[in-house]
Amino acid sequence: MIAATDYRIASTTAGIDLYVRNKRLAGMDAADPDKIVLFVHGATYPGSAVFDHAAFDSGSWLDYLAAHGFDAYLFDVRGYGHSFHPSMPKVFPEHGRPYARTAEAQADLAAVVEFIRARNDNARLNLIGWSWGTALAGGFTATNNEMVRHLVMFAPLWLIRNTPSLTMMRWAMSGLPPLLSPGASLSDFRLVPKLEARQRWVRGLVAPVAEQLIPQAEFDRWWNALFNIQGNPGDAGEAVLAPNGVIADLMELWSTGRPTYEPERIRVPTQLLQGEWDVDTPAYMAQELFYKLQQTPYKRLEVLARGTHSMVLELNRIELYHRSREFLESQFV
Repeated sequence: MIAATDYRIASTTAGIDLYVRNKRLAGMDAADPDKIVLFVHGATYPGSAVFDHAAFDSGSWLDYLAAHGFDAYLFDVRGYGHSFHPSMPKVFPEHGRPYARTAEAQADLAAVVEFIRARNDNARLNLIGWSWGTALAGGFTATNNEMVRHLVMFAPLWLIRNTPSLTMMRWAMSGLPPLLSPGASLSDFRLVPKLEARQRWVRGLVAPVAEQLIPQAEFDRWWNALFNIQGNPGDAGEAVLAPNGVIADLMELWSTGRPTYEPERIRVPTQLLQGEWDVDTPAYMAQELFYKLQQTPYKRLEVLARGTHSMVLELNRIELYHRSREFLESQFV
């Protein structure tokens, strides 16, 4: 039996609270200090809808690690999922400050780490990040190595190489005043339509393979669960709201050669996991990041077959779960 407990904790910003979920084996009195793990979600979907969704009517990634004796946690960054939302989020064409920039999200992560460590005699945590969450987890680790045991980066985000569209965007923006820079022109939240989300998930795949990896019926079940906690009110389940802070950072920093952290400062065992068919964070990102991990006592880069950027919810997700667990349970000298 797995026991689940939900918490609301204070962030570092007055009035903003954060949602935290814990799963562990029922009856577990004290956690094994080597088996405490925290998941960090990506740019669009909250941890509660990704890491604890029972895909294909089976257990979630959170369930999987809990069943193997881990004290497993997830949380939602401010503006995502069950965590604090501004009372009146604006969407285009109105313009407002992009919500939940990387610095704010990292402050939320730090608050959750402090909460979990306080419950476990200040034990070091294992961190698992997905996509943007790898930058959050990597950034936290780079400045708090003493608090982290192992670091897992699935679909790691790194610098965005120039493409024709990015070059044209920068050229077009170069003559605009500072107040109309890419980040400043974004609203606080963005709409993510269901159809667009599905198409982005499976782009590059032929239809039969896409339907095998993430059947439309399975996607619909997941989307309904997501909409219940992050849906755009009044649109009958066809779109969710997501903070634009990460988009501003991608435009202003990651696409201009300025990462939000220094991987050279990470000094804990680190695993990079990449889906074979990931087109959102392509393989070159993981490869470049791997070589920048110069102070890790041990590092590993693995490409997992038949998986996309969202492999965590796909048919072949168990291989991802297994490879991360094997790494977290290992001791490295």
